[in-house]
Amino acid sequence: MTNPKRVLIVEDEPDALELLRDWTEAQGWSVRTARTGHTALEVGRSFKPDVVITDYTLEGDINGLDVIEGLRREGSGRRCVLVTGVLGNALGEDVRRLHGVPILTKPFDLDRLAELTAG
Repeated sequence: MTNPKRVLIVEDEPDALELLRDWTEAQGWSVRTARTGHTALEVGRSFKPDVVITDYTLEGDINGLDVIEGLRREGSGRRCVLVTGVLGNALGEDVRRLHGVPILTKPFDLDRLAELTAG
């Protein structure tokens, strides 16, 4: 039997965090959550997720792209998905920092999330 996929969810909105946690747990995956970018980096270093699903806008001084960059430097989070309710020029500039990171805009389709986290 294989080990379940390890997923780190980073979301500061409680309802969105609960939805994502419930959905990933229903997939049979091992899930950890964080509400701030700094907590996500700490959890990610020890948990070593296969997948990181992170909101762009987070409480504190680092955003979701900073989390992805930090975990990738550590070798954690092989597959990453950025979730956001905000799109604009500033986000567009930030996203260019991370080639190949898919973006889901809120509200998003869980079927699309399943496609992006498969593998």
